[in-house]
Amino acid sequence: ITLISKQFKKFLKSQKGKKAFKKKVSQDEESSKREEPTCFECKKPGHFKNECPYLKKKERFNKEHLKKKNEHSKKKKAMVATWDDSDHSSSEEEESDDEVVNLALMAMEEDTSGDESESEVNFTFDELQNAYEKLYIEYENVCLKNKTLKKNAMSTSKEIDNLKSDNSKYLNEIDSLRSKNSFYENEIEILNVSSKLSIDSLEENEKLKIEIDALKKSFSTFSNSSAKFDNLLGLQRCVFDKAGLGYEQMKNVKHFNNFFVKKVEPQICYNYCDRI
Repeated sequence: ITLISKQFKKFLKSQKGKKAFKKKVSQDEESSKREEPTCFECKKPGHFKNECPYLKKKERFNKEHLKKKNEHSKKKKAMVATWDDSDHSSSEEEESDDEVVNLALMAMEEDTSGDESESEVNFTFDELQNAYEKLYIEYENVCLKNKTLKKNAMSTSKEIDNLKSDNSKYLNEIDSLRSKNSFYENEIEILNVSSKLSIDSLEENEKLKIEIDALKKSFSTFSNSSAKFDNLLGLQRCVFDKAGLGYEQMKNVKHFNNFFVKKVEPQICYNYCDRI
């Protein structure tokens, strides 16, 4: 493709009358070139029309085009053919920058069915040349688009790499958060168990409080009854209290000095020695 583009640029320079690279020559050489004949076909000095390489190439192209039309009767895809002249003469070596590239766009038709008639399209060299110029312009546009797309692809690839790195970071963060979540879930389960135990202990505490209140009430009633019993016992008469009708208490009081009397054992006394 690069070779075709270079040769086609040279071709455009030759067709549009652009000047090729000129070397510095002496005045004698310029005068000799002025005396050389010019071709009426390609408007270049150094040869006549019957020796013009451009005309030979054009004739050769027409012959080959006719041969290919006769050989191929079926329709095929369009192909772009390029070739250069193999005859390298001394004049062509001097004018290597002004080489002409002949390009042909060959279109063939294929029989779609046996009943349809074959149709052929004939193009002249100038028409094919103009078509190729248009195609070359489109090719340059496509190359520019390709460059822009490559730049966009590079930028998108960089963005993709950045996104991949960010994604890996976020995945690591997600893993760490999951581990923390599992840890906190275990803590929550432990707290739930402890809360259940605390609730059970609170219920038992309430029950014990109720029992304690009941015991306090029963104890208070028992203490009251014991105090009443003591009062009743205190209100009773003593055994020795015999006060009543026709009874004077002070006169009938008996004073017991020796209430408890020791037992006296009998003693034997010997008369002879008066010993017990």
